[in-house]
Amino acid sequence: MTKFLHGFFSFGWLRGLDFLPPLLFRFFLAPILWVEGSSRLGLFKNADTIWWNPMTWFDSATYQQGVDVLSNAQGLMPIPFPSIMNGVIGGVEVIAAFLLIIGLAVRWISIPLLAIIVIIGLATVSFGGDIVNTGKDLFMSHGYSTPTNGAFETTLTLFLMVLALFFMGAGRFFSLDWFIHFHFMRKLKKQENSNYQNDDPFDIDSTETS
Repeated sequence: MTKFLHGFFSFGWLRGLDFLPPLLFRFFLAPILWVEGSSRLGLFKNADTIWWNPMTWFDSATYQQGVDVLSNAQGLMPIPFPSIMNGVIGGVEVIAAFLLIIGLAVRWISIPLLAIIVIIGLATVSFGGDIVNTGKDLFMSHGYSTPTNGAFETTLTLFLMVLALFFMGAGRFFSLDWFIHFHFMRKLKKQENSNYQNDDPFDIDSTETS
């Protein structure tokens, strides 16, 4: 009875669903990153795009618009080499969208994503505008602010979601990371060490009691 109560009130019975948060985060972030990245690169924006001809996949005019946005950003920090950074940022966003969908190398791709979010945030958010208004909303409007007031809330939300994926990983069952670990690395480690323990690096709550 004591063991049942401990498991029930510690929400140990929810461990079977701990794959849902990273899965939902991945499926929420992937389309956002795809839209942002493809817009920066001008990917498939050309009217005469031919699928089997990669030379027609990119629209130079749309790419230049992305460069202009980075060049004219009025934030805390200007972005150096906007013509190059636009391609780098857009490329990382497109690749990240694909990797998040299939759940591959999620922790690794989260690192450049966090850096990009910080760079874009510093380039677009100013202390004199968005952050001050957000602070007023937080402390004067019953502790909650409207997400459409500025870029600060969106930037912070995306940063926290990617940070959560960095610590949680891709999640169990519905990711290639989990599949690779249990169907390849597990076999290799068992061959190297007969005392290998079946620990799950994608298990969010590893506080199981014996």
